[in-house]
Amino acid sequence: MVTLMGTIRNFILPVILILAMAGCKEEYYPATDRQKEALVVNGLLTNLHESFKVKLTMASAYDTTINNEGITGANVSINDDLANVYQMLEDSKLKCYYSDPDQFTAVTGRSYSLRITMPNGEVYESVPQKMLQSAAIDSIHGIVTNKDYWYKDILGNIVSKSVYGSETLMDIGYSSDSIYQFRFDNYIINCFSYMYMYTPEMRRAEVPFPPPRSCPGPACPYLVYNWNRFDLGTNASLTAKAHDFSIKKINNSTVCFFSFDSASFPVYYQQDSCGLDAQNRYLCARIRQRGGPEGKALQTRLYALNQTASVYYQQLNKQLSFEGKLFDPVAVQLNGNIKCISDPGKIALGLFEVSACSTKSYWCEFDYGGGKTLFYPVSDLTGLPDSGSNRNQPEFWLPY
Repeated sequence: MVTLMGTIRNFILPVILILAMAGCKEEYYPATDRQKEALVVNGLLTNLHESFKVKLTMASAYDTTINNEGITGANVSINDDLANVYQMLEDSKLKCYYSDPDQFTAVTGRSYSLRITMPNGEVYESVPQKMLQSAAIDSIHGIVTNKDYWYKDILGNIVSKSVYGSETLMDIGYSSDSIYQFRFDNYIINCFSYMYMYTPEMRRAEVPFPPPRSCPGPACPYLVYNWNRFDLGTNASLTAKAHDFSIKKINNSTVCFFSFDSASFPVYYQQDSCGLDAQNRYLCARIRQRGGPEGKALQTRLYALNQTASVYYQQLNKQLSFEGKLFDPVAVQLNGNIKCISDPGKIALGLFEVSACSTKSYWCEFDYGGGKTLFYPVSDLTGLPDSGSNRNQPEFWLPY
């Protein structure tokens, strides 16, 4: 009996002590000294005759519920080293600021900075940067290969799969000793055509795209050329450091990889058209079918980076390779060239990039047997809408 009571006592007492300790648990939140918000600037200025955009947002602490939409109501201007001031315009819908290319185009050899006066009176400036000389795209070639490829599916999810595609390489020549590195922006223009069948019912229903000539038969077929543009997401794709070469030439620099899989650049072939006829009846007709195979064009933009931009994108690449993705907004993770001059102790993030740009566009032809991609120069596709249609074959559209 004594032994039994002793055993029970030896069991119960430790349990009571454990429960008592659990009841004394207290959560501890360490005090942190942090700035609640920071201005984030994303902007790019090149030597091209086009509109430049600057986006302003506020980076906030990770545990806040603030919606970091674009900031409006600020005064944003571009200043050069000759004391010229170019006022940027505000787009209240897109919540960004943009330049008028007819009023301002940057010039190589000159230095530029961005000045921002916030609605609350705070003033920010970027460190002045010189617009360097643009580089020359000497040649381009591609290798057909297999690799893991990241892309957005039809639902907008980022997925990966092993696909065949073109590894695109470029030879670059340059003259400036101040260029530290190059980066690329790349776009695929997926080209496809519809064969429209224009029927009498469609004519009575006033369906658009009438035939280009009189129609003696019951249906008039004709081609309509269409395209969709896809961003390959290579804006942080960097070359080797230009400062490492004395011959001022970089050969076989990787530009981008793009997949041959149509799922990577989806095209939706609509089959039917509906409308009211002359008797106010609702009619539907199968009016179009694929008129030919799909083709692809590549638009590439080559940026000559100064030291500030080079370091920024190197940091960005490190973040990419470690996480496998970028946080949003990107600039929250990186220090750039933006300073708060009204309050020097206040943190500002992001980059106002000043980089000379060279652009080239190519029609792509794939030699599967030879394991290579052929690139044929076409007219520059800068400014081409992201999607469009034309009854006349576009100039960049080469025969299949």
